[in-house]
Amino acid sequence: MASEYNEDLIKNGRVVVKQGNVAILDIPDNSNELATAFETIYFWPGLETCFKEVGRILKPGGSFMVVNESDGTDKTSLKFEKMIDGMKCYTVEQISEALKAAGFSKIVADHHDSKPWITVIGIK
Repeated sequence: MASEYNEDLIKNGRVVVKQGNVAILDIPDNSNELATAFETIYFWPGLETCFKEVGRILKPGGSFMVVNESDGTDKTSLKFEKMIDGMKCYTVEQISEALKAAGFSKIVADHHDSKPWITVIGIK
């Protein structure tokens, strides 16, 4: 689906779509300026391990942005966490601590004023 959606960008050499395991990325060290994780860390096999791997592929000063619709405390997401095997909702604090433990030097977080939406950015 991602390849179909980005077909023109792929043909123009602007996008590469890969499927893989975030704990073992098939991407060279220090090769990217930005990595993002939208609505996906809920299923990652250990935040610190995966965040270290993301940090490995980022250039010095590179950014890793995590965006979730759950702040780890909202009732709806916690209900899904109980229903879906392997799902874990994280708080801003848990994500920030895992980023620090993975070697990110600066952490910036934002929480929507009225919804449980969060963005946490780690700078390598």
